[in-house]
Amino acid sequence: MDWYDLYVSPIFVPRNYQWQSIYNHRPYQNKYAVVGTGFQDQNLIDLSDGINEWGLSVQKLTFANGTSLTTEKNDANIQLAAFEFVLYTLGNFKSIADLEKQLPTIQLMALKSQLKHGGDELHFAVSDASGRSIVIEPSHSPLKVIENPLGVVTNMPSFEKQLAKMDSYLDFTPEFLAGNSPLGAFHVTTGKQAGKKQPSGGYTPSQRFVKAAWLKEMVDVPANELEAADLAFKLLDAVSVPKSKAHRPTYTVYQTVTSAQSLSYYFKPVGQAQIFGVSLNSDLLNRPTVKVFQLPSTWQATMLF
Repeated sequence: MDWYDLYVSPIFVPRNYQWQSIYNHRPYQNKYAVVGTGFQDQNLIDLSDGINEWGLSVQKLTFANGTSLTTEKNDANIQLAAFEFVLYTLGNFKSIADLEKQLPTIQLMALKSQLKHGGDELHFAVSDASGRSIVIEPSHSPLKVIENPLGVVTNMPSFEKQLAKMDSYLDFTPEFLAGNSPLGAFHVTTGKQAGKKQPSGGYTPSQRFVKAAWLKEMVDVPANELEAADLAFKLLDAVSVPKSKAHRPTYTVYQTVTSAQSLSYYFKPVGQAQIFGVSLNSDLLNRPTVKVFQLPSTWQATMLF
C-alpha cells in the first residue's frame, strides 16, 4: 500500500458489528469477524484490506480515470461510499460465489469520501479459500467482475490492459488462455523465456504489475504456509517504493499477506524489520468489540550478541 505516510494499524472488527454508511446513514450489521488494516474514528471504520473468518480477502486499490460511480439514490439497493466496500464485503460474504449473488444490488456512490486516505476512485482485488481470485471494477453499473487466475493486480485502469502487457514477457499455458486454469494454480505460464523481454525496475503501476507477475511465475512453489508468506513478502519487496519524497509524494507504507487456510493476517509496516501476525482463532472470534493493534514505533532487530 502506497500513501503519503502510514496512517493505519491492524484492526479486528467483531461479528455483528454495527455501522452506518456515510453516504445515506443507512445502518448495517456485519455477520462475520474481520481482521485487516485500517483505522477507527468513533463508529467509522475504514479498512484498506483484510480477511474474514471464512477466508475471503479483499483489498482496495486506486482506479483513477476508470470509475463510473452511481449518482441516483435508490433505497432498494446497497448504496455505499467506495471505501466502505471492503468492510461491507468482508462482513457479509463467505466467498466470491456468495458475493456474486448480491453484487448486482451493490452500488458505489459518487461523493467525496472526506477521508484522508484518498478519493472514491477505487477498484478491488478479491480472493477466497477456494483459490479463486477476481478483480471488481466500478467501470459501469452493475459492478464488473473479472476473473484473475494470474493472481496479480495493481492500481492501473483496466485489468485486461494490464494482462495484455504480459505477452511480451511470458508464455501463458493453453489452459490459462482458454480460461480453464485450475483454481489456485500457482503457475499459469510455461516457464519458457526464449525471445521474451525481462521486466524493468520502474515503479509505475504497469511496471510493477509486470515485475510482480513475472517474478511470481519464476519462483518455486512454496511447500507450506510459512514458506509461502516469506515468498510473498519477498515479491512485495521487489515492487515496493522506498521513501523518496523529493522525487515522488507517496511510498510503500505497509505490506500484508493473508492465509485463507489458517485465517492468518501478516502485516509489515514501513520502518520495521519485523513481521507481525494476527490469527482469527477462537479467542479472537469470540471477542465482542473492535481491537486496534498497537505496534512498536521504532525499527527493531534481534541482536544475537
